[in-house]
Amino acid sequence: MSLLNLLSSIFLPSFGNLGGSANADWLSKIIAGLIGFVGDVGIGIILFTVILKLITLPLDIYSRASMKKNNLKMEMMKDDLEKLKKQYKNNEQLYQQKMMSLYKKNGYNAFSACLPTIITLVFFIVVIGAFNKYSRIADREVFVDMGKAYDLCLDSFVEKDENGNNTGALIKSEDSQTYLLNLNKALSEKGFEIYFNGYKVGEVNTETSKYTLNFEEFKKSGNSLLTAYPTLAGYLKNGEFNYENAELLNRVEVDFHTFIINQLGLNQTQIDSLKNSGIIKVSQINGQTLYSISDKAALDSKHNSEYIETVDGNVVIKYSQIANHVDMKETLQQKSESFVCEKAITLIGEDYLLSEIKSKARTASAKAYEENKSTSVIFPWIKNLWVVDSPFNRALPTIKDLETSIGAENMGSLKDESVYEELTYNLSAYKQTGFGKGNGWFILVALSILTMVGSTLIMNKQQKTQMQLSSVDGENSTAASTQKMMTWIMPIMFGIFAFIYSAAFSIYMITSSLLSTGFTMLINFFVEKSFKNKIVKEKEEKNEKIKYGKRRD
Repeated sequence: MSLLNLLSSIFLPSFGNLGGSANADWLSKIIAGLIGFVGDVGIGIILFTVILKLITLPLDIYSRASMKKNNLKMEMMKDDLEKLKKQYKNNEQLYQQKMMSLYKKNGYNAFSACLPTIITLVFFIVVIGAFNKYSRIADREVFVDMGKAYDLCLDSFVEKDENGNNTGALIKSEDSQTYLLNLNKALSEKGFEIYFNGYKVGEVNTETSKYTLNFEEFKKSGNSLLTAYPTLAGYLKNGEFNYENAELLNRVEVDFHTFIINQLGLNQTQIDSLKNSGIIKVSQINGQTLYSISDKAALDSKHNSEYIETVDGNVVIKYSQIANHVDMKETLQQKSESFVCEKAITLIGEDYLLSEIKSKARTASAKAYEENKSTSVIFPWIKNLWVVDSPFNRALPTIKDLETSIGAENMGSLKDESVYEELTYNLSAYKQTGFGKGNGWFILVALSILTMVGSTLIMNKQQKTQMQLSSVDGENSTAASTQKMMTWIMPIMFGIFAFIYSAAFSIYMITSSLLSTGFTMLINFFVEKSFKNKIVKEKEEKNEKIKYGKRRD
């Protein structure tokens, strides 16, 4: 279909192929697979976190066990370290040397838990990237499903008879990128076919230019067309076209600017003079010379014309005079009919498209979103788990959000504002913000902070003895102060992550924190059970040696 024909048609683009792509990495594919397996985003994220924790469990066991062993060994060395603190309280450097010697003697290694912790931190950073990427891929896929549902609804209006001829309300273009409205179908179903010449029962027509106005029917007062579309009545006055109507005037004015210039009988020199003075503009369209009067007052002062008059200081064309001119009356009527016909057909077609087709397609698109949106039965207050759990965030990502996350090159036609708005037309509830309207209540943000506070406090309690004895200053040492500061920094960081990234990532952080805390407590229990008795026994033997040594003295 040519561009000219397309421009004279009423059509809808296809939304089923939004174009572009957003490839997922291997970790994102695992997340997608687990979510698809359980059929719930929240449960899928929890399952992913548990599996990831099980994979890193050997590192956790080694790290936590080393930490607990060190703590127990520190308890065993406590008396010796207390003596060293008193002995070298004024010499921090010497105290550190003696302390390191004691560490070595008792097999205490402060760095044994560091490497597993670093590896775990790297995993955390990788997971942040995977969640951030997959979150927008998931949102984009929901839009793709919405586009397919929209097109599937449009396809239901594309009908063909047994001979393959189009008979439906929509005609699908050969490249499947456009749906054109069958204007004959719209006119017949609306009952307005009597007002247009060119309508034929059962025929397909997608071009507004193939119709002409049945003026005799159109100008009848109280007809159904004017009742349905009152704006059309503004083009009539006393049963004739109303040339006081600004829209109609603008449509026919260029043709009659040319008529006026020709009626003046100007020679080429005079026309060139008017052109150079900026009084008229000259253009060539399809080999025809057309004039546009830029300064009507100046023209009227130089060349008197019966077709120009001054009204309230403005020079205007006297269309009443032109309508009486034998050469132009028919042309004026034809051009007016053409303009009004185009207007009327467009109004009818767009109204039919909206009421009979678009409304159903929008409903289908919204239904597809409801069926495919990323929600969870265990987090019901969140409308979209790939958006922050916050009342100040809308559940539906904006075009800008999508472009930022997956790149404009991967958006396809979705980056077109009109496509986005059409697909989300019935989803206003997901575009709102505010408490009770946005995407959540900050619940996951708060839980992210609280679980990390709990995890940090348990960790600090485990390392309390180490912090007290790692320096002459004890609890007032730099290390102890740093640990106290980290008690609040880590939860604040997790809160920031939860506020920046998606609710799904918050679920991961909360689950991970709870699992880490649980594993820490279990590991501590078994390590203490396995090694504490041994350390206590060694301490008793050492005390016995000291005791007997004193007796021999």
